[in-house]
Amino acid sequence: MKYLTITRLAPGTDNARQALETYGKVGTGEQFTNIWAAVDGKTFYSISEADPDMTLAMTYAPFWEEVTVVPIVDLDAAWLTAAQAAQGNWPS
Repeated sequence: MKYLTITRLAPGTDNARQALETYGKVGTGEQFTNIWAAVDGKTFYSISEADPDMTLAMTYAPFWEEVTVVPIVDLDAAWLTAAQAAQGNWPS
């Protein structure tokens, strides 16, 4: 299973500077396969192969206004088969 983590930077220019400084020192950890920054400069999306590392999460916690972690799976043939089977149980 993979995890999509959506984080939103807390308000404040100083907060953004400190977060960027920490990022330059600590990085993101090896668990993340992809990280994207939204064009608003405040929202970040990352995909990890494992549950988010608590040490890393606590390192960045002061800088985030909001964090959402969503377990995700690959959209593959197995998923499609399961979705089609579930659809058969939906009420008409």
